[in-house]
Amino acid sequence: MTTTSKRDLLKALKARYLKATFEEKSQSLDEFCQNTGYNRKYAIRILRAGHCYKARTRAGQKKYWGEVVRLIIRIWELLDYPCGQRLKPSLLPMAEVLGRCREIPPLNPEIKNQLLTIGRNTLDRYLKKERIIRRLKRGRGTTRHGSLLKSSIPIRLTNWDTADIGFMEMDTVAHCGDNLSGQFIYSLDMVEIATGWSEQAAVMGKGEAGVVAAIESIKKSLPFKLKGLDSDTGSEFVNWHMVKWCRQNQLFFTRSRPDRKNDNAYVEQKNYTHIRAWLGYRRYDTSEQLRLINDLYRNELGLFNNFFRPVMKIQRKEKINNSVCKKIYDLAQTPYQRLMRSKQIPPKFKNQLRQLYESLNPVKLKEAIALKLKRLAKA
Repeated sequence: MTTTSKRDLLKALKARYLKATFEEKSQSLDEFCQNTGYNRKYAIRILRAGHCYKARTRAGQKKYWGEVVRLIIRIWELLDYPCGQRLKPSLLPMAEVLGRCREIPPLNPEIKNQLLTIGRNTLDRYLKKERIIRRLKRGRGTTRHGSLLKSSIPIRLTNWDTADIGFMEMDTVAHCGDNLSGQFIYSLDMVEIATGWSEQAAVMGKGEAGVVAAIESIKKSLPFKLKGLDSDTGSEFVNWHMVKWCRQNQLFFTRSRPDRKNDNAYVEQKNYTHIRAWLGYRRYDTSEQLRLINDLYRNELGLFNNFFRPVMKIQRKEKINNSVCKKIYDLAQTPYQRLMRSKQIPPKFKNQLRQLYESLNPVKLKEAIALKLKRLAKA
């Protein structure tokens, strides 16, 4: 049944439904749900829409309040305001980490149970007011198309094999403020497709030699073997120097289509959360600022993003009524958790990652990040 047919059926049935007896309403609902495929509760709501009923005399009682809500808000702020779907799987692990680091009192069984049972929609409702207070700005791009080698670099869309670790998307973020003139700092953003592991580096300008040197530095620090790179058509990536370096390191190098930013969706969504949200939109153009930004990326910010911030991955997409696309996501996990669950990472590297994770305190990391950002603002 098409949407128009359902609307006509609803209009014809509604007046008769509101005047019907209990038994007649039940029969009408059975017929309506069978023809439209609607859930019975949803059908009741739309059939009653616009009709006046006696107001509720008793308000619903909140199930979660007090210490639990304060703990949820603290974890939500610590993880930089994720949605309920991303936040829910991280509530109990993060609470245990905070308890281990003595940032909060030991958890009692009741609080643990509430952290486990609270739903993602409930989280969004409880945090709705806080989200309104913390509205953030959108980003601005300065990508210019590269004029070389486009015909020799294959185009790749977002149809990655997300089970294979080692392929990364990359992009640059300009820190030019309101003025594009002169030389200023760019942030190189790189995101691994399968796990969401991300690395950032700051370079002065976006000359091909400086960008390749930053990629080489990131390659040496990765906890997995780099197999391939994918970029947009910016001139900082589409050049002979980059192609030669990829061939020397036996890396598979691809590019996206011009003006199609969704081809690089994995890295585009991190440009704000991992760079803009921290550094803002001001101009950075000095060597001291370059040093401070790289120090932040290589240490506290990189550790916090990869070990404590959960990410979700789309498992599949389903079409509803041949028009609306419903996205099905997996359970939100941190990049560290995805690496630890992978069989492609040798036990030696997993032990090193585990030891590093157990030595980290997310609260201290956030405090150190805030301190370095203050120094950067004064530089």
